[in-house]
Formats: sequence, C-alpha cells, structure tokens
Amino acid sequence: MNKTIYIILLLVAFVVVSCERNEEKIELTSALNGEWEVVAYLGDTPIHDGAFPLIISSDFPLKTDSITINDTSKYFWNFQVKVSADHENGTFETQKSICEHCSYGIGIKVFNGKIIDSDSIYLEIQFEDDETPYGNTYQLKGYRVN
Repeated sequence: MNKTIYIILLLVAFVVVSCERNEEKIELTSALNGEWEVVAYLGDTPIHDGAFPLIISSDFPLKTDSITINDTSKYFWNFQVKVSADHENGTFETQKSICEHCSYGIGIKVFNGKIIDSDSIYLEIQFEDDETPYGNTYQLKGYRVN
C-alpha cells in the first residue's frame, strides 16, 4: 500500500511541476513587426531628403494573415493600411487596401514587400490619389530601428 501511495505522490508532483513549466509565458514575435527608417524612391531618385519612420504591427501570432503599415511622419503620404502577410517568409502585399488615415478612402497597393536578413525592408507602393491613379510605383527601402 505504501508503494502505491508513493507512486501516486510522485506522479502528482510530476504533473504539478510539468504544469508550472507550461504556464511560462512564451513570447512569439514576427520579423515583420517593428519600427523602420525608410527612404522613398521614384525610380532611382529619392522623393525627400532623408528617411522617415514606418511602423509595422500585427496581432501576431493571433492574426497571422495581415499587418498594419503606418507612415507616422506625414512627410511622404501619411498613410496607414492593412496588407496580407506571410510572417514565416517575411513577405507582405495587397492588391488594394483602403487608407485608414486619409479623410476619404483612397486605395493603396503594396507589392513585393519583404524583410531582408531581419534588418532591412523593401516594398513597392502605389496610391489611388496620385496625379494618375496608381500611375507611379514608389520603392520604400530602409532598415530596422527597433
């Protein structure tokens, strides 16, 4: 009888210890999330002198199908848009999303968005309210700040 109680107590202790380890908070992140300093180009020509901040955020790992890209500086286009994301591959794009900052809902297209070596970013972007709607493809290139 004592052996049975001893074995049961050992099993209970093992289960309690195992449960305590599983309760440790595991923080998952995405290579897409973060603050970036980017320069906007049209062809090989920079649009402005210097870089501006771009913030990418998501509810990763809860919502792995989209991210929010936010131009916080207002130097370039003052946009915020949700785009489709592949967190595993560090890529993102959208055929057309609606700007969340703009007073009227302009369309924005994002192509070839990618994170390179976890510290560089590249994306191509077009705007419906450009002189010719979607007529210019701007390249945003930069590096991770945080």
